[in-house]
Amino acid sequence: MVDHHHHDCHGHHHCQAHDHQETEDMSVDEIVQRGMAQLKAAGYKMTKKRQEILHLFAENQRYLSAKYIHQQLAKDYPTMSYNTTYRNIYDFVDEGLLEATEYNGEQMFRINCWNCDHGHHHHHFICTVCGRTIPLDACPMDQVKTDLSQVEIEWHRFDVFGKCAQCKGKS
Repeated sequence: MVDHHHHDCHGHHHCQAHDHQETEDMSVDEIVQRGMAQLKAAGYKMTKKRQEILHLFAENQRYLSAKYIHQQLAKDYPTMSYNTTYRNIYDFVDEGLLEATEYNGEQMFRINCWNCDHGHHHHHFICTVCGRTIPLDACPMDQVKTDLSQVEIEWHRFDVFGKCAQCKGKS
């Protein structure tokens, strides 16, 4: 059973910032091609719907809800069920293409930051108005691991929520 309610460290013991290629540096087409190749390698069928789901995440570069993705897909695929959309999104999470978080009581997803070092992860500031994300270099686990040296930590979650610079000025 995969727990989708956190950023997962997958048991890796370091959270330092690494030099990595943010998906922001890749074109939308490059992100989609890379994601589809990863899905194919994992045994998934290459479908236009999966490609369009990836495309929506790649072009938006922010947290989106499954409901939003389904509404966008319904324009081209009116018979596609919400459950199919949701299942595909969670397949993408399981394959590391998307990361999930929760805010305002709703599961939200964004394209993952790719890096050849699969132990790499980082946390985000998430705008509660527009869903924009800003990667954070710091990881609070370094201090927490010192405080909790007697326990075995399996995973952790850390997100910072607020209004981004653009949305802060609109209130």
